[in-house]
Amino acid sequence: MKSFIQVITVISVVAAVLLTGCKQSMVISKVDYSQSIESVLQPDDDGTVTDPQHGITFNIKPIQYAETQDTSSVTTNQVRYIRGQEGYYYITAPDYKNVYVMAPEKGKLVLKETLKVTDNGITKPAFNQRMTHIQLLNRSTGEVWKVTAEDIKKKESQMAQREVN
Repeated sequence: MKSFIQVITVISVVAAVLLTGCKQSMVISKVDYSQSIESVLQPDDDGTVTDPQHGITFNIKPIQYAETQDTSSVTTNQVRYIRGQEGYYYITAPDYKNVYVMAPEKGKLVLKETLKVTDNGITKPAFNQRMTHIQLLNRSTGEVWKVTAEDIKKKESQMAQREVN
């Protein structure tokens, strides 16, 4: 009888330890990660950009290398980025030909997609947050693109639409 009680006691203690070690998981859904306006940052001599308002620091040189095949020195004085609803970062700079969609991971940004904008680059890019997408604007020409994490599409300007009608 004593051994039976001892066995039950041991099983009870083990079960209690195992059950208290189990955590309940909490999930908050329908999270919107978007920032309402773009950030315009200046890289330092090493290529590091810091945005204290949104709590992010990263180095632009890997993106610069993808654009120019050069990292000997920083070739842009401005980096523009915005964060979309899904949490992806959309990054470009003046005269860059692409928008880089980056996924945040622990301690790093990982390239999700390279979206080709133009063959010649955008001289004065700007990002805007829209309800369903990110808008990319070339402030020097008025050209507009609808950008998602998977795709980029040039939108016809309102002036061109008016001329057709």
